[in-house]
Amino acid sequence: MVIVLLLGILVGAVVNRLGSDLPARRRPRLPECPYCGHRRPWYQWIALPAYLVHRQQCPSCGALISIRHPLVELGLAFLFGFLYRRYGLTAQFIFFALYTTVFMLIAVTDIERRLILNVVTIPAMALAIVGSFFTDHISWKSALLGGVAGYVILMAIVLLGNWLVGPGAMGGGDVKLAAFIGLVTGFPLVLEALLLAILGGGLVSLFLLLTRLRSLRDPIPYGPFLIVGGWVTMIWGMEIARWFFHQ
Repeated sequence: MVIVLLLGILVGAVVNRLGSDLPARRRPRLPECPYCGHRRPWYQWIALPAYLVHRQQCPSCGALISIRHPLVELGLAFLFGFLYRRYGLTAQFIFFALYTTVFMLIAVTDIERRLILNVVTIPAMALAIVGSFFTDHISWKSALLGGVAGYVILMAIVLLGNWLVGPGAMGGGDVKLAAFIGLVTGFPLVLEALLLAILGGGLVSLFLLLTRLRSLRDPIPYGPFLIVGGWVTMIWGMEIARWFFHQ
C-alpha cells in the first residue's frame, strides 16, 4: 500500500507537468516557475512534500506553487490506494489506475484551460480497447459498442446544445471523452455514466445560477461531470444499476 500511495504521488507530479505543458503545445520539461520561468529546484519537483515542509515558494521570485499541484498528487495517491484495496495487484487495478490518471489529466486541462486534448483522448481510447482484453469487467465487444454509443449520444447532445444556445456549450473534446468513457464502462453502462454526468452537471449549474456565482453567459466546463460519471460507473456501475432496477 505504501508503494502504491507513493506511486500515486509520483504519477500526480507527472500529471501536473503534462497539465501545464500539453495545453501550451510544448514538450514536457522539468518543472519551472510559470511566473519568472526559473527552473524549480529538485525538492520542488513534487509539490506535496514541498508544501508539507513549507518550501513551496519559488526561490527566484517567491511565487507559490499552485495549490492544484499538491491536490492532484494527493488525489491520485488516494484513488490509487482505493483501487488497490478494492482490486489488489491485478490487471484490473493497473488499467483502472491508468484510466484514473487519464481522467485526472483531462480534468486539469478542462478546468484550467477548457481544453480536452486529442493528444490525451486518442491514446486513451486505444489504451481502453487494449484494457478490455485484460480486465474482466467488460468484453471487447461491449467496450467498442460503449465507445460508439458514447460518441454518438454526446455528439447529438452537442449539436442540439449548439443549436439551442449557440456554439461553445460543449465541443469535440467532450465527445471524444464520452467515447473514452464508453470504452471504459462498456455498453449499456455508458448510458448510466452519461446520465450521472447530465444530472450532476445540471444540479451544479442550477446551484451556480441560483447563487449567482455564474450567469447563463458564463462557460462551465462539462468534462469534470463526464469524468465523475464515468469513474463512478467504472467502479460501481453494476451495483448502481441493480439498486435502481430493484427499487
